[in-house]
Amino acid sequence: MLEELKVINSRLSARAKRDKTKREKMSKLIAYISIRLSMMDYKKLIEEDLVIASGIVEGAARYVIGERMDCSGMRWIPERAEALLHLRCIELNGEWESFFEWEYKQWLDKMKRGEKVLIRQEKHDPLKSIESLHLDCANDDEFLEAAA
Repeated sequence: MLEELKVINSRLSARAKRDKTKREKMSKLIAYISIRLSMMDYKKLIEEDLVIASGIVEGAARYVIGERMDCSGMRWIPERAEALLHLRCIELNGEWESFFEWEYKQWLDKMKRGEKVLIRQEKHDPLKSIESLHLDCANDDEFLEAAA
């Protein structure tokens, strides 16, 4: 397909003004497709039993988000909705226990530093990035040994 597009592009007049826009658009299309060829090897993807359609992703989003947050009369503040979605994903991935242990460790660390530990507060803590969670989890073994 890419070769066919290149042939069509080469047949457009390099000097004719009427083909200038066509040449520009065709060149952009060829550049776009060229760097994404590996993503379009559908035969290989199907042989590897990988999904090539977006339906599964859309269904997962509907299940994770819609089932919990799209009920009659519900209204959400974006920050709180995002926090709730994080918790829902943690639960659906079967990681609730490890998340709770991690959060409990955070509470213990605050108490050791003499800080107040509030279970419910008006101001929410900023959500952590996945990278910072992985860094925090690297110290979990030390925490579990100290708690035992």
